[in-house]
Amino acid sequence: MARIVIVDDEPIIGIGLKTLIGEYGRFSEIQTFSDGMSALANIMAHPPDVVLTDIRMPRMDGLELCRNIQQLKLFTKVAVLSGYGDFAYAQKCMSYGVQEYLLKPVTEIELFPVLDKLLAVQEAVLVSFSHFEQWVDRLEEAVWMMDKARADELIEEEKRQLCLVETDIQQYQRIYDAVRLLLKKLNARGAYRFETNSLIEENTLHAMTYEWFQAEVGTWIQRLSEYRNHERINVLGAALQYIDEHLFEEELSLDRVAEKLGVTPTYFSHYFKKNTNETFVQYRMRKRIDKAKQLLAVPHYKVIDIVAEVGYESYPHFSRVFKKATGHSPTEYRGLLGIK
Repeated sequence: MARIVIVDDEPIIGIGLKTLIGEYGRFSEIQTFSDGMSALANIMAHPPDVVLTDIRMPRMDGLELCRNIQQLKLFTKVAVLSGYGDFAYAQKCMSYGVQEYLLKPVTEIELFPVLDKLLAVQEAVLVSFSHFEQWVDRLEEAVWMMDKARADELIEEEKRQLCLVETDIQQYQRIYDAVRLLLKKLNARGAYRFETNSLIEENTLHAMTYEWFQAEVGTWIQRLSEYRNHERINVLGAALQYIDEHLFEEELSLDRVAEKLGVTPTYFSHYFKKNTNETFVQYRMRKRIDKAKQLLAVPHYKVIDIVAEVGYESYPHFSRVFKKATGHSPTEYRGLLGIK
């Protein structure tokens, strides 16, 4: 459920709006404030999903509140509710990122559709931010593993997806945010220190294109490589060793191997396929089937005992996998070897 903050210096209006929005039913928390200053302190501490604010208020008016919310770059969506129908107010509000401008008095007929729209926009923004964080996480991992090809691929993929829908300003802002977040994550590892502030200060926002970003990431990878004496982290070797040591355990999974190596499952899956031409599941299955073939060639081994030996939880499951891989059931395979 969402949270909304109502800001109006007339208590009766604040109470009325709170009651009306309560009937709307999509906000789990509704808070009211009588001036922009106290509202801003609360918004900064606990950013709400939506702010509904009056214009003319003591201490800090609605326009100043909107300007502050915009400068804070919060995901909060703002609607202005005012008794002043002056177009200049509406124009000024829009320049501060306000999505909607409503005139008092307002009823559910005008207010509810606006709240629907603001919540829809908010949900879309949160999904978009989630995607952005995941992209930066994958990029940070590629840099840390000194995998320039993967880093280039991630940047090009993001550029292709967004260049048609982003304005130039949105593109510059996204890259600026990516630089700050990516370097913060890299520096949090505590190995090699990247200087964030000087990098940001040396470049204006307009200079931060995807091409600049790709070149900069390449420089970071080169610096990290020099710091490590050009020795790459051997993820594949460590992965294969771990898989081989735990191959016949039922709990062996891609997530478990990735966790042991200190990388994300997404990165490990991509890295493993790229370097072995097999998915993790295909590799695990092939190695287990090879071991099963060896054991099936030993006459005194019972098939039912081989099932657990090679990491399968039941004979039907093992039999299906074995037949899919070899074209024969375990019993048929033994028959081909002349073992009854």
